[in-house]
Amino acid sequence: MRPWILLLIGLLALAAAPTAHADEPARTAEDEVRDHAARFAVPATAAVVVRPDGTVATVLHGRTSDGLPTTPDTRFRIASMSKAFTAVAVLRLADEGRLRLDQPVSELLPGFSTAAPRGRPITVRDLLAHTSGLAAADVDEFALPPPGSAQEVVDGLAGVPPAREPGVAHEYLNAHYTVAARLVEVLSGRPFPDHLRNAVLLPLGMTSTVVTARCDDAVPGLAHGHVGALGVQVAVPEIPAFCLGDAGLVTTAADMTRWLRFQLGDGAPLLRPDTLRASHTASPGTAGRYGLGWSLRSGEDGPRVLHGGLVSTYTSAIEFSPGEAGAVVLTDTGDVTGSPGTLARRLTTLAGGGAVGPWPSEPKLVLDRVLAGLTVGAAVALAVAVARAPRRAAGLRGRRRPVSSPLLAVAVGIALLPTIWALFSGPSLTGWVMALWLLPTAAVLAAVLVLGGTAALAARSRARRALFRGAVR
Repeated sequence: MRPWILLLIGLLALAAAPTAHADEPARTAEDEVRDHAARFAVPATAAVVVRPDGTVATVLHGRTSDGLPTTPDTRFRIASMSKAFTAVAVLRLADEGRLRLDQPVSELLPGFSTAAPRGRPITVRDLLAHTSGLAAADVDEFALPPPGSAQEVVDGLAGVPPAREPGVAHEYLNAHYTVAARLVEVLSGRPFPDHLRNAVLLPLGMTSTVVTARCDDAVPGLAHGHVGALGVQVAVPEIPAFCLGDAGLVTTAADMTRWLRFQLGDGAPLLRPDTLRASHTASPGTAGRYGLGWSLRSGEDGPRVLHGGLVSTYTSAIEFSPGEAGAVVLTDTGDVTGSPGTLARRLTTLAGGGAVGPWPSEPKLVLDRVLAGLTVGAAVALAVAVARAPRRAAGLRGRRRPVSSPLLAVAVGIALLPTIWALFSGPSLTGWVMALWLLPTAAVLAAVLVLGGTAALAARSRARRALFRGAVR
C-alpha cells in the first residue's frame, strides 16, 4: 500500500472518531460538570452557580495533581479573569475622584508614552477597554526573562508605535492591564497586590485569594496544573511570565462565589451602581464586544457578561446575566478542548431556567484528532520508507532520483514549529513553548516528521552506499 494512502487512513480514522455522549444533553449543573470532566478528561473542576433567587450551588469534581479531592477551598489560577479585579480597583479610584476614565494616562502616570502618539492621548478608559491603538503583534508579552515590575512594562511601551488612533478599535492586549496596575500603584502609594487585597478582595470577603506578580509564582495549597490532549493530562509547572494586573490571581470556588454575587449586584457596595453597570456596558470603539474588564455577548438568551482565563496549565471562565444568574468554572488544565467558557454558558442558561442541548463540537478536539491522524499516518509512511530503503536504492540504480519524501517530511516538521509560534504568539520563546503546550499534538507531529524523515534519509543513504560498495567489488 502506498504511504500516502496509509497517511489518509490514519487521518480519517482518528478525525472521525465520535465524542462520547455527544447527544446526551445534561439537565442539572451536576450532570453538566460531570459530563464535561469525563468528555474532556479534566482532572479537577470547581463550578459555582448563582440562581436568580440568590441560591448558590457549588459543584466539585476530581482531584488535583497533588492527589487531593477538589473542595470549595481548592486553589486555581484564573489567568485573564484577573482583569476584572484590576478594573474594579481602577473604578474605585474613579468613584473616589482620584482619576477620570477619560483622563490621559500620561497625566496620571509619569513616564507613560508610546513611540508615535496619534490624535488624542491614550486614556484610562482605553486601557480598560483595550482601545489604546497598541497592537498585540508589536508587544512581546512573553519575553524571557519576564519583566521584573509593572514599571518595566510601562517603560517598554515607550518604544512601541500605536497601530491606530486610540479609541477607534478594540484589540486585546495584556499589557493594558499591567499599565493599569502600575497606575493603581502610583495613585495609591502601595504595591498593587497590597492595594487590591485591601481595597477589593477583603471587603468582598475573598480572604483565600492571592495576587501574584508572575504566572508561575508558587502559592501555598496550589498544585501544578496540567497540559494534554486527546484525554491525556500531564501535571507540569506553569510557564514563567509576568502577570501583574492582567492574569495573576489565584483563588477558590468559595471566594469566586462572593465575586460573582458582587457582580450580580448582591454583595459589598464597592462601586456605585452606575459604575458597576458601566463596567458591564459596551465601551466606545469595541463594537459592542467589551466593557471595562469584561467581554460582552448578546444572543437568544439575552445579554451576557463574561470572561475567560487561560495560562498553560489552568483554564477558567465566568458568565452571567446582569442582575440575574451566573456561573464560574475553574479547571486545572491548559487543554482548551473542553472550553470552560462553554460550560459556564450552559450553567448560566440552566440557572436562569433555560434548556441546553447537546454539547457543541469543539474545534480543537477536531484539530487534535486531525493532527494525531497525520502523526500516525506519517509514522507508518516513514517506517515503510525505512524498511523499503534497500529496494528503493536498487530500483533507482543508474536513474535520476525523484524528490525525496523523507526530505520533504523533515522540512515540513522543521517549519511546523515556527509556524505555530507565529500563529499563536509572534516572535517569543515563551509564547512558542506555551503554544506547543496548548497544542501538543502539533509538537508530536513535528517530532515524528523530523525524526522519522531523518531515519528514512539515513536508511536510504546506507542502502546507496552498500550498493556502491557491491558494484565496486
